[in-house]
Amino acid sequence: MKRYEIYFKDIHIGSVTETNWDMRSSGDMNYHFNYLDPSDRLAAFIRHSIRYSKCLESGTEEELVELSKTESEQFTDFVDSGDWFLLSENEEKIRILCPIFHENNELTWQTDRSE
Repeated sequence: MKRYEIYFKDIHIGSVTETNWDMRSSGDMNYHFNYLDPSDRLAAFIRHSIRYSKCLESGTEEELVELSKTESEQFTDFVDSGDWFLLSENEEKIRILCPIFHENNELTWQTDRSE
């Protein structure tokens, strides 16, 4: 299994152990970043992503529309940012698209192939 550290800009969010890989990879996450901090926008985005992920599985269409609206109004800078990356065990920096945070400390990501 591959292990990575995930970052947004210079903020170390956590450690990830890849459990599945394909076009999108996924893994188990150990947070180093306090995503429960009510005053931090990145933390709010991570909590929003977790809510959105849960809603995709068991929510209503109305809930998804409302969460999508919130994302487009408040978190576009995180979603569209090219500042997400993984750092591999051998210090290789891997640019990724905005990851999806899930319940149970899980994460899904896709390599940014635009470079």
